Amino acid sequence: MMAALTVAMPASARFNAAKQDAPKAHVGIRVGIGASEYANLDRPLALLTAVGGVHLDFKVAKVPFYIETGAYYMDMGTRLREGDRWHYEVYGHYDNRYYDRSYYRDGHYYSSGRERWDDGPRYTIHNHSVLVPLAVSYHIYLGDKVVLQPFAGVYGSYGFTSKDMDFGLRDGVSVSFGHFNISLGANVGLIDQKQKTDKVWVEEAQHVSLFFGAGVNF
Repeated sequence: MMAALTVAMPASARFNAAKQDAPKAHVGIRVGIGASEYANLDRPLALLTAVGGVHLDFKVAKVPFYIETGAYYMDMGTRLREGDRWHYEVYGHYDNRYYDRSYYRDGHYYSSGRERWDDGPRYTIHNHSVLVPLAVSYHIYLGDKVVLQPFAGVYGSYGFTSKDMDFGLRDGVSVSFGHFNISLGANVGLIDQKQKTDKVWVEEAQHVSLFFGAGVNF
């Protein structure tokens, strides 16, 4: 993205991709919305969730390279179309209308037969979490007050519902207009999440989410 912008945009005094007098740090707040799911379960549904927290970044070079961190709330759970009291997972072939459903109990897999895609109850598994990112970003000044900020890095989180840790990859892009900021990004978990409710027992599921936020820098 940075290379394409540098090549494509005309040379101008207002475009400064290596601004050396960029601010040394930013502190801000962000609020927004996210879509969370456990991606490697069969047929998950996105769980819409509020996202919000505190943003911090620190300049670490003469050019505007920054380290980003902060602390954010997010419900890092998922919704399911199907589930039972045992290991939720689907094995076998499925097509546009039907699938073969199995479940795990007492060391064995059992088949419940061929069912329609949209049959059965839907369940929600919450995982209210605090997420701490650690990413690098580069601030590209497209104008006096317009700054493009692609970022990439990792995150760690603790789920107060699941009582479990997660660690994963995080990337996205922000745009600042003066003190106002908007951001769009994704989190991809690398650790299996294990949760049990009175309806569903989930194992071997990685968290994936998209998020959109807006806020201000002070």
